[in-house]
Amino acid sequence: MADGAHEPPAFSFRKAFLWTEIFRCFQVALDPRKLLVAATGILVMALGWYVLSTIFYKEAPKRDDDGRYGNVAMKKEHGDKNEKGIDFTEDGYKAKGDEAFNRDFAEWRVLHDLAGKDKDGNSTGQLRTMPWNEYRGPNPFLLVTRLIGGSSIDISDAFGQFLSGTVPVLVEPLRKQLLPIIKLMDPNASVLTRLYLILALLWSVAVWAFFGGIITRIAAVQFAGKERISLKQAVKFVVSRYVSYVLSPIVPLGVIFVIVVLMAAYGFVALIPGLGDIVLYGIGMPLVLLGGIAIAILLVGLVGYPLMNATISAEGSDTFDALSRSYNYVFQAPWAYLWNSLVAVFYGALVTFFVVFIGSLMIYAGKWAICQAPLNETTKRKPDYLFVYAPESFGWKELLLKGSPIEQKPTTVIDENTSRTRVTYSDANKVEADAYRSEITVVEKIGAAMVTFWLVLVFLLVIGFSYSYFWTAATMVYLLMRKKVDETEMDEVYVEDETAGSPFAPAPVTPPAVVTPPAPATQSLPVVPPPPAPPVVPPPPAPKVEESPKPSMDEPKAI
Repeated sequence: MADGAHEPPAFSFRKAFLWTEIFRCFQVALDPRKLLVAATGILVMALGWYVLSTIFYKEAPKRDDDGRYGNVAMKKEHGDKNEKGIDFTEDGYKAKGDEAFNRDFAEWRVLHDLAGKDKDGNSTGQLRTMPWNEYRGPNPFLLVTRLIGGSSIDISDAFGQFLSGTVPVLVEPLRKQLLPIIKLMDPNASVLTRLYLILALLWSVAVWAFFGGIITRIAAVQFAGKERISLKQAVKFVVSRYVSYVLSPIVPLGVIFVIVVLMAAYGFVALIPGLGDIVLYGIGMPLVLLGGIAIAILLVGLVGYPLMNATISAEGSDTFDALSRSYNYVFQAPWAYLWNSLVAVFYGALVTFFVVFIGSLMIYAGKWAICQAPLNETTKRKPDYLFVYAPESFGWKELLLKGSPIEQKPTTVIDENTSRTRVTYSDANKVEADAYRSEITVVEKIGAAMVTFWLVLVFLLVIGFSYSYFWTAATMVYLLMRKKVDETEMDEVYVEDETAGSPFAPAPVTPPAVVTPPAPATQSLPVVPPPPAPPVVPPPPAPKVEESPKPSMDEPKAI
């Protein structure tokens, strides 16, 4: 008896532990098309936020502004008597002025933290700083050199810096999407700041509905093992469903907005003494709690926001399907979603660190190689000046200027207005750096600006990997959650005839039409009945032909 046909199938580790499919995301996310799409999305989002920040930002209020906080202004605003009917004194007006200033300054601090700039005009706000100047932890190349040649304390510090720098970079797309939502709930946010945050949120959603949709569409088709689609086909797919991509996260936010407006109206009516204290708040407090529960559920479910883009990209469906699946997967299988997300984050942190390390090593090795040219020291043409405008993020500026007269060092600065700490880069030796900068010619500055353009381009591709990985991993997590909850195979992805109706596809060739001569024009005439048909005369019968008798089979044949 043959044994091979009845042997049990070999054990598959990947099929037994489906979450290991997440390890495929690194190679898929390295697709140059996704890196280019992600880099473009980062730039477009940052430019939109910068424009909004410059429009809405205003200078800090000043206490010595008598037109706003002086006693005369307070008298015009509050009258001659206070709330208790007692005449205001000069000290009373001054106290009112202090109260108004503190309120306005607290509101301004929230706006300054988001869209502010320092006294030198440098952008410091979280939504105003350009991507290449954001602090994203220490440089990976310097971190590795410290791990190799440092002490045990340096190794411990390097590991902590890795976690504090690389992991936030990986979840940066989700963090930046949720930042405006969190700041909207700040009690000190003014109406102007909330309008600014709403516009920033809408811009972010609109940008990543397009660019994130392209990445998730390409990734979904690749994970399913289907035929490779082009970038143009992915763009066409997203454009045809762009409204669904945009509305998926907007709908729950809109529902939250409606609930907040209704509860605000409820609170406005509750301002009536007696009715508000006893009836609306005392007896009607369960209604307030129900509204709070609804808001909390909708906000918590937004952690599944990345699944919305992946749903539309994998299923070719609409907003309703994206919302129902994302919220259903998060709340029906929360531990599976948490585990898959944690694996994706920590694995992504490792591969992101690797990609940033390779990028840093590439630019440092290139700079180091050109600095080995002979006579560059004696001719004072050592090309350190080319990197004077290098990106600060990931410590590139610190890395490229290390050992030069304009060497940079990271410095922790505490914003005196918001008390928020941030890391900036300053000259290690200011006197020597000022003397060096004064000798840089105009031509050398132009060359430095051109070099900076290429460095920024490379930087956007490097940081674009974290965004590409984020949306690629979101697609894989969606497929895993769909398998877990709906028991749908991971290779089942919606595929349409990408070339049908595509603006990029060649026009179909149709056979030439057959030209028929036009029928002669007829005039309208009276209807004349046709003449009666002649009688049918049957044909004469055919003459009968006598057949010769057939020979019998028993008769002998003549030979």
